[in-house]
Formats: sequence, structure tokens, C-alpha cells
Amino acid sequence: MSGRDYAKTQIDILPDDVVDKVIEFISFQKFNIGMYDNDTDYLNSIPGMTDIIKAGMHTPLSECVPMDEVWADV
Repeated sequence: MSGRDYAKTQIDILPDDVVDKVIEFISFQKFNIGMYDNDTDYLNSIPGMTDIIKAGMHTPLSECVPMDEVWADV
């Protein structure tokens, strides 16, 4: 059995939340080898990413973590 065939059969036994992570990993690998035309196409390929970005855009700044707490050297 080839690696591709093995991966296809194994994905059917994984729980849905793990399958979502596998899909995200596949999207990242496709991005790494240049299969997306731009960052927007890549981000749209990740399940739920568009919703997360939109939610972040609508979050009041008062509820956000200050940048210097995220990265001390920024």
C-alpha cells in the first residue's frame, strides 16, 4: 500500500476535530510549495479561518491583548 493510500484509509478512522487539523496541515503544505496564488486563497482554505478573522475584526480594541504582551520586542 502506498503512503497516499494509507493516508486515505487512516483519515476515515480519525475524529472530525483531528480531520480539521489534517486539512489545515495539508493547506499549509500546499502553501509551502506554491499551490496558492496568494495569502487570501491560503487562509480561505483553512476551515473556520475566515470566521476567526472576521470575528477578530469586530472585536473592540478594549478587549484585545496589547501588542507588547504578545511580543515583548515589538
